[in-house]
Amino acid sequence: MFGIGWTEFIVIALVLLIFVGPKNLPPLLRKVGGIMAEFKSASRELRNQLDVEVKALELDQAKEAIEDFGKDALGEAARPYEELKKADREIKRSMLEAHEEIRKDVSRHLGPDGKPVAIVPTVIEPMEESEDEEKPHS
Repeated sequence: MFGIGWTEFIVIALVLLIFVGPKNLPPLLRKVGGIMAEFKSASRELRNQLDVEVKALELDQAKEAIEDFGKDALGEAARPYEELKKADREIKRSMLEAHEEIRKDVSRHLGPDGKPVAIVPTVIEPMEESEDEEKPHS
């Protein structure tokens, strides 16, 4: 029971019988039994309460771990979105530059009244051969 052998138990019982007496021994043992039952009940209740607290602590730690994982996952998920936003800004900037270049090209060919000016094609004349070059004989 509490590391007490049979011989020690018999010695304790004899000492109790001598000091307490046979008449008062049963009520005393009942009282000791009740105290032991209350002690076991309190011990069990304390153990249950500690288990509840440990589980609550584990749940808090698990909750923190899940929240950290969620933040990391959200950051990982947001990275491609940010890259797409950056690519979108670059495309828009390129389109605006192309639009501005086209607008400048068109405005060069508009008259003061805003109407198109006739574009006269430039005729390129063939180069004349120099006298130093040999001509093929026919």
